[in-house]
Amino acid sequence: MLHKRILTLWPAFITGALATACFFSVFDPHELSLHGARLFEDKLTAYSVFFLIAWGFGTLNAALILLLAREEREINGFTPPPVDPDARYDPEPD
Repeated sequence: MLHKRILTLWPAFITGALATACFFSVFDPHELSLHGARLFEDKLTAYSVFFLIAWGFGTLNAALILLLAREEREINGFTPPPVDPDARYDPEPD
């Protein structure tokens, strides 16, 4: 279980950091406004809020990928019996 959390949260963290860096390399936090009012008082708040939102979206993305990448035995709830590759098929046993 810990392994899946690490596989989900670590790539999401990297994605959030890169998304924050890319977004704020283009937009200044002081210029972000909604209906004429500034969204954030200081830059650190804008960076933190955007990073947490981007990390959340990255976590949802990674969780969806892990959900879709499950093996059939995890989905069906059982393991199929082993098959001997050297066994020969005989449709009419003696």
